[in-house]
Amino acid sequence: MTKRILIIEDTPTIARVQKHIAEKIGYQADIAGSLAAAKHLITSHTYFCAVVDFILPDAPKGEAVGCTVNADIATIVMTGSIDEQTRSAVEKHAIVDYITKENKQAFHYLEKQLYRLSRNEHVDILVVEDTLSTRQHICHLLSRHKYQIKQAKGGSEALQILAAHPEISVIITDHEMPNMRGDELCIEIRRLYNNDEKAIIGISGSNSLHISTRFLKSGANDFLRKPFNSEEFYCRLSQNVDMLEHIKTIRLQANSDYLTKLPNRRHFFEQADKQLKKYHAADTSVSLAMIDIDHFKAINDNYGHDAGDDVLISLSACFSDYFTDTLIARLGGEEFVVFFADTPPTKAKQQLEMFRLHIAKQSPELTKYAIPFTLSIGYQHGPIYDIDTLIHQADVKLYQAKQAGRNRVID
Repeated sequence: MTKRILIIEDTPTIARVQKHIAEKIGYQADIAGSLAAAKHLITSHTYFCAVVDFILPDAPKGEAVGCTVNADIATIVMTGSIDEQTRSAVEKHAIVDYITKENKQAFHYLEKQLYRLSRNEHVDILVVEDTLSTRQHICHLLSRHKYQIKQAKGGSEALQILAAHPEISVIITDHEMPNMRGDELCIEIRRLYNNDEKAIIGISGSNSLHISTRFLKSGANDFLRKPFNSEEFYCRLSQNVDMLEHIKTIRLQANSDYLTKLPNRRHFFEQADKQLKKYHAADTSVSLAMIDIDHFKAINDNYGHDAGDDVLISLSACFSDYFTDTLIARLGGEEFVVFFADTPPTKAKQQLEMFRLHIAKQSPELTKYAIPFTLSIGYQHGPIYDIDTLIHQADVKLYQAKQAGRNRVID
């Protein structure tokens, strides 16, 4: 569902820029030029967040900020300038952030914050703190920014929650806790998860100069001393979440085929080798299929390379409909591979035959070029635990399928 944002701004040019930024990210934006107009819109719609001008003709003292916050709308305040009096008035409210409209950079920062708000709904954070009041305060700060929150009172409970919820990406842990200190928890977490999998932020109220060093040497990514400033807390947290997101993007790009977005050859060989070792240890047979688009060179020659790319993309999108929980990759050109995990041979061959029939029948509808095409498939099953050997034997079957007239599965 598209998220709705309320923009409260009495300067039309600024409102239009803010709306453009919001719609660029994917929000549906409504503009109110006054507090009265904003109140009317709030009664008519449910808003995910709001961007609010601090000074309005009918709200000269920041009343619009209180209006959106009290309506439980995540609120970003934008103001022409901020002195200590304005800052104090803004910080009385549980806002997401405040931004001064001083230059172009302010609107770049607004775009980043609006993106983060939407993203944070999918970011799980574990708060490990034995003091209830501090734990509640941190959770309250996190909820403002739409993070998904889990709580633990100590290290042992935190490790149990991490094991049960692998989606957790950030751990915020206190140091002074009974049974297990924060730095000891860091060591245990790093024994299980790398820095690019989970970020750890240590916190402590101790005056010791060495606490931060102990945290960082134990595997923490960052450290904050209590009581911390909420702005600094949000900045440090956002930087760590951004770091994990960047690493995930880089890994995805490294492991994916640029055109089809399927796993690429390198990633396939890495994952297949891991699975083969597991199946070898269990003395379990494995299955693999090599799939090739028939007469693909003729498609490129007759329709052009853009059409050929469209065929590859559309075919790749079909794989997920027929092969769930299965390792699929584009090995190169028009050649694809399917590695079957825990799939009986009879079922695997049935899936391949259904897939081949579907493509033969529906291929003209898959691309805007209405190109009919078929697939030849070579399937190999057996106690073979070397990926090169397994691919070679499936490739021999693929060649046989080609020689037998194409558009068929050979096992």
